[in-house]
Amino acid sequence: MSKSYSFEFSGTKEMFLNQLNKYPNNNQKFFYFDDYIVELSNGDIRFGVARGGHSGGYWFVPTITEIDGKTTFCGTIEYSDPYTSEKGIKKIVNKIEEILLWIILIPIIIIVTIIVKVCLFFSWVVRKILKRTKPKEESLEDKLYNLMEYHLNCTRQ
Repeated sequence: MSKSYSFEFSGTKEMFLNQLNKYPNNNQKFFYFDDYIVELSNGDIRFGVARGGHSGGYWFVPTITEIDGKTTFCGTIEYSDPYTSEKGIKKIVNKIEEILLWIILIPIIIIVTIIVKVCLFFSWVVRKILKRTKPKEESLEDKLYNLMEYHLNCTRQ
């Protein structure tokens, strides 16, 4: 079960959308800044929090409510990619192509994996010898808080 997040913007939804205009956009549909994307679609707003592979990503998908001049965003972080909506023959053809591609690429993947593991091992040995620690990676939750609080002036609830 996904964790629910709630944020409050001290203004109307229209004021929130006007605040987004300071960021580069694609015909008022996508707003890009730092490592984030805000997507406007049919009156809904989705917040791109992190990449999730080649064409997918993690999105904060909120329900938006306006009460007493304040806008509340309540929702969860969901993974989304364009391939989950395929149906019928197209899905079957894509699956066959994917299987053939894997058969061709497996030897290459095995070789590259071995090389990467050897490099990681040597990196680990060097870190142990020099007593360096691995830098901590920011979590999806931290990225969502950073986006909503520092970039979009919302507060946690």
